[in-house]
Amino acid sequence: MKKIYDDNLYNESQKERFLQRQNVNTKEAYSRVLRRASVIEKRLEMDLYDFNLNEIKQVLLLLESTKLATVKTTGSIIQNYIRWAIEQDLRKDNINPLDAVYGNDFYIQFVDDSRAVLFSEEDVGNVVDGCLNFQDKLIVQSLFEGIMGKANNELLNMKMEHITGSEDEFKITLYNDTRKGRESREITISDYLYNILRIANREEKYIKNNGVLKAHIKSDSNELIDNDYIIRSAVNSSIKQGIDEPASRYLVQSRLSKIAEWHSLPLLTVTNLRNSGMLKMARDLYIKHGKLEREEYYTICEHYNVGKQPDGSYAYSRYKVGFLNMENLSLIYGIG
Repeated sequence: MKKIYDDNLYNESQKERFLQRQNVNTKEAYSRVLRRASVIEKRLEMDLYDFNLNEIKQVLLLLESTKLATVKTTGSIIQNYIRWAIEQDLRKDNINPLDAVYGNDFYIQFVDDSRAVLFSEEDVGNVVDGCLNFQDKLIVQSLFEGIMGKANNELLNMKMEHITGSEDEFKITLYNDTRKGRESREITISDYLYNILRIANREEKYIKNNGVLKAHIKSDSNELIDNDYIIRSAVNSSIKQGIDEPASRYLVQSRLSKIAEWHSLPLLTVTNLRNSGMLKMARDLYIKHGKLEREEYYTICEHYNVGKQPDGSYAYSRYKVGFLNMENLSLIYGIG
């Protein structure tokens, strides 16, 4: 596990008072959580006992835990610490933000069940080049350039009419269907991706198994649904698509799984492609500005539509600690 916390406690005297109340079996666990929280405390210049719910979320995101039980235990420790601080008249108000949290729904958002791996721009380019179908190429390159959305909605809703611009700069309006309704945003895409989308939109057939066929296969391709969406299912596919509807969310995962298999890259996933694209953007911004700081992180988060807070700011600590940092720029791109 990466070291994502400081050895020192923030506001150490108060933390030690609290820890003295714990028994031998729980003291180390409580201490570990408080040390991890110190990263956020130092940035905000505020003790954990005065955190609101959004600030507590930053601590939970920093954990990058793969288990729900671990996240809930951490939440319980933070809740107990704030409860103690209220009893000691340390908190600014008498409201414990975590007292209003029930069940698993709140905590499950902080469980990171993806196995992170980063691909370089060259790695992704080799995968794209190795796909015969532009319907496949577009999935890999689109994710790499920041087109995703809830259940891959931004990908599935793409139409050529949503693209504007010329060779100097192409922009696409993306549509994401959420619980709150349809949301839209506009991002810039490369001319490389634009040409992939343009050709994919014209494809009428989907070549089976990337052109590697077995003897008993009667046809080497399937007809694609004919509609205005760029990503389309085959007419006879088990993943059905209505004539005036976007393809199923499962189509992206199905095709990407096959692409990963063809290239012997089992960790070629939606999340890993997105993260790899974020690192590539970090490289470009570092080369341009000579730094990777708050401004650059905000630009990346905005483009990839991640980490946005209710007040319009971006919580980027999770990404900075996890993979979006100079260590990985050095490792993947030889920068720094």
